[in-house]
Amino acid sequence: MGGADLDLTLQTKPAIHLMAMYAFERARLVLGPSPRPNPLTAREREALRWAALGKSAADTGEILGVTERTITAHIGSACAKLSAANKTHAVARALQHRLIEI
Repeated sequence: MGGADLDLTLQTKPAIHLMAMYAFERARLVLGPSPRPNPLTAREREALRWAALGKSAADTGEILGVTERTITAHIGSACAKLSAANKTHAVARALQHRLIEI
């Protein structure tokens, strides 16, 4: 199937195409799905990480040098992006999808 002069019949071309599609599908299954980009900002990830470690918004704000209100806003934004009902749900989803590590 290589060389300067290919001799492909009308029956050979569809067979090669079918084999190529099969090989592509098998390779896609072996490699797994392509990773999705992380929808969370760095600060949202950091706020969720501290929440996962049991810190309150006030504690996290003190650690990061921002106000409690800012941390609450970051958590709220992360909840919206992750379709989470509350902070605990957002942490669980972020951990499940490997968006944060503790």
